[in-house]
Amino acid sequence: MISRRHLLQMGGLGALGAVLPNRALGAFAQSPAPPKRLIVISHCHGWPYAAWRMRPMGKSENEPWALNLSQLARSEFSQPLAPLYEHRHRLIALDGLSLATAELDSGGNRHDRGWIHAWTGNNADFAARDTRSTSASLDQLVAARIARPDRLPSLELSVDAALEAGRPIAYSLSGVRLPAENTPHRAWERVFGPASSGDAVGQRRRTTLDFAYDEYRNLASELDATGRARLESHFGLVERLGYRLEGLATLACDAPARPAAAFEKYDQRFDAFADTIAAAFSCDITRVVSLSLGEMPTAEFGADAISDKVHKGIAHFIYDDAKKHAAMADYLQYHASQVARLVSTLEAIPDTSGGSIMDNTLIAWGSELGDGWHGYRHYCPVLIGGSWAFNTGRYMYWPHETPAEMRVPPQLLVGGSTRFSGLPHQQLLVSVARAMGLDVNHVGLEYVRGQRGDFIDVRGPLEGLAA
Repeated sequence: MISRRHLLQMGGLGALGAVLPNRALGAFAQSPAPPKRLIVISHCHGWPYAAWRMRPMGKSENEPWALNLSQLARSEFSQPLAPLYEHRHRLIALDGLSLATAELDSGGNRHDRGWIHAWTGNNADFAARDTRSTSASLDQLVAARIARPDRLPSLELSVDAALEAGRPIAYSLSGVRLPAENTPHRAWERVFGPASSGDAVGQRRRTTLDFAYDEYRNLASELDATGRARLESHFGLVERLGYRLEGLATLACDAPARPAAAFEKYDQRFDAFADTIAAAFSCDITRVVSLSLGEMPTAEFGADAISDKVHKGIAHFIYDDAKKHAAMADYLQYHASQVARLVSTLEAIPDTSGGSIMDNTLIAWGSELGDGWHGYRHYCPVLIGGSWAFNTGRYMYWPHETPAEMRVPPQLLVGGSTRFSGLPHQQLLVSVARAMGLDVNHVGLEYVRGQRGDFIDVRGPLEGLAA
């Protein structure tokens, strides 16, 4: 069983050799350079900015600056970021972005609008029953570039809770929401089921698909051009499916044990998902994962005395009640501790280069909102890993100078809006896409107009991230 706890106990390549058969270990040792991998993580209700931000002495609010995290003590980290201290050399905390284009979009719920913009960089489409995007999400753009044809292009996961599920954050090239596996057991079945079923017929599905394609070729001459084009498109999809079925059914990699059908606690579900992600990466079953975090039961992060609901009991009132603002800081800190465990899990598994799986993984962690009040003003994502493309180990700050007005609570500012926003978050999406090998200058929108008619260019990467 390739599990986080087992590898942490035994350590490194020795642990891998203990659980892999000789043929798989030999293949591992002779593998080419390891692939790059991406995990997109999105939590609910944004950030309590006053608790999240870090302001060392002497740093200006009016000029960009960067802080070397390796020079700080744990006590100098903000509360929500403190659980990631052990991994500070891998971090880039980004302070100075906004979901400005979500504010400029119109219609629909601010949650829905936010999660569309956060991960596609484009406008939301509320015309149908299910909210759609007008372009693909970041994870799917990357998957189209780096996926193996004989493996899963991507894996969509959601850590759901009883009151509120994880947000839909993965959208196809046509803008349709992709379904997510919301139990560790179902995720395991999707990843390891074909190779673990013992279904001899299932392992010969590729041969059956090849037979069907031969039948089509015999029929093609009798069809007109339109009919041939339609069937060619159909069998192109069938052929890709055949490669994937064959590849997943003939894996030379042991699967970890099936997780339980259900877990009592949110934390346990998260760790079970983390183990599946780590095993899927180590077996090269997929290279792209989206992990949506539904809101936790308040008892798990110590806020059950305040409310039994995060969303409508705590998050909405962070500017009305200091205790609720503090509770959201605890909420985010708890998520940070979970993400830190995921990083440790990936660090414990060796990669083919001699480093760890985490050395070749980039985690982009964000949210669908700036804060629980439904604001988009302070968008505070964190990058973890990606040192092949980024200069990591930094806290980066930019002043808000983009000419887009942002809605804020009147308790913070008379009039309820600012004149300027932070940098467009699309620049972060471009930076991540480029780190994963895409030659792009925009993800989603290319430009928008502010409320005062200003032209706002949202193309290009964030300045200063590149290594």
